[in-house]
Amino acid sequence: MKRWLVVLLVLLALIILISPGIVGRLAEQNMEENIQWAESESPGMNITTEDYHRGWFTSEGRHRVVLQGGQFREVSEKYAAATGYAELPSLLIDTRFDHGLVPITSLSREAGSLTPGLASTVSTFELDPGNGELVALPGTLYSNVSLTGASDSRLLVETGSYEHEDILVNWEGADLAIYSDRKSGKLSIHGAIEPLTITGDDGHASIGAIRIDADQVRTTYGFNVGPADITVGTMTLEDDGKKFVLGGIDASMNSTLDDDRVNSTGTVSVRDVAIPGFGNVAMDMNTSMKDFHAESFGAIVKALRDAQAADDPEMAMQMLFPAIEGDLQTLASSGAELRFDRLDITLPQGTVETKIVIGVAEMDADTDFSWPSVLLKTTASVDVKVPVELFDLATSMNPQAGSLIALGILQKDGDNYVMAAKYAQGLVTVNGAPMPIPIPGL
Repeated sequence: MKRWLVVLLVLLALIILISPGIVGRLAEQNMEENIQWAESESPGMNITTEDYHRGWFTSEGRHRVVLQGGQFREVSEKYAAATGYAELPSLLIDTRFDHGLVPITSLSREAGSLTPGLASTVSTFELDPGNGELVALPGTLYSNVSLTGASDSRLLVETGSYEHEDILVNWEGADLAIYSDRKSGKLSIHGAIEPLTITGDDGHASIGAIRIDADQVRTTYGFNVGPADITVGTMTLEDDGKKFVLGGIDASMNSTLDDDRVNSTGTVSVRDVAIPGFGNVAMDMNTSMKDFHAESFGAIVKALRDAQAADDPEMAMQMLFPAIEGDLQTLASSGAELRFDRLDITLPQGTVETKIVIGVAEMDADTDFSWPSVLLKTTASVDVKVPVELFDLATSMNPQAGSLIALGILQKDGDNYVMAAKYAQGLVTVNGAPMPIPIPGL
């Protein structure tokens, strides 16, 4: 009995006293791999390790995040020209790592945990505007890194305020639960960022609560699938006596990978955009894509991402088509359907309702590819409804709009002008009238 007690005590000593140093190195290696992964996933983002001290039970590190190059290049250049700062703005992250199979040292701080893993961490943030004068940012990120490298985190921001010269910023906090696993490709975000206001002598701005619920998984084709829902509360901007209001945004999407095909659905609603001197505008959209060829779709997505990350994104985008032409051909010849079951824009004069359906039938494998053949395999329909009051306004601003009625493209139906257009086999019919179109190469 005593022998088993001695063995147990030795094992506990190994776990508590010996394992932290070994696991600490593994935690550092996992962090380095996560940095490389984050940079590969976010073109134009650069993460550097400015300082890292690895101890036996605890380690401390500082990392700098800069958005530069790629898609951020133009914004970065404008910021540098406007401020005259020698450096670009950056985010500094200071992190304490409590490591060991059982991170007992984490109990000496808030939100510590004895959950077995590589590390229990706590991170704080500072902003460097580019002049080296650091500004402490609110919020603390608590994370538990499992033995597999997955990170289970919680970002907490307490209610607070910040005042600088004539600017006052007030925020109501945030609480986000974040799970990420580089190896499995899983990423989940659930929580809310509460309202924020910025007040200055020349104006006022506010952003309502933002709610995020997303459960994504990276596929072998290089893109994510899964549900994601984002809600943004009312946003306002007052400047020079004018007030701009956006009543809110609701976006919901879900995508799945079925064998080698991608399917997705999405809805977006933009509520009551109040434009000074014009009135309220709103937008509602329901869209879906069905049976997109996953491999070619993923290759196109990757090519777009690489172009954004290039030193000269504009030139890279101009050179993009030759790089993706083969994948575009595969995507088109494999068959797919794209739908906008609802694309409504509401203006003070009424709502413009639009429905669009585009389908391409799959081509035979032994058929030589040509874009004219794709056109013959394509069917499409467009249905549009325009309020008479809105169309009359458009005609008064541009009399040529009236030719749409003369040509039969729009027909009056009660309080609306409508158009029902269909395309198949190279023939377009608009409101029942055939309008053949030439197809080059046939």
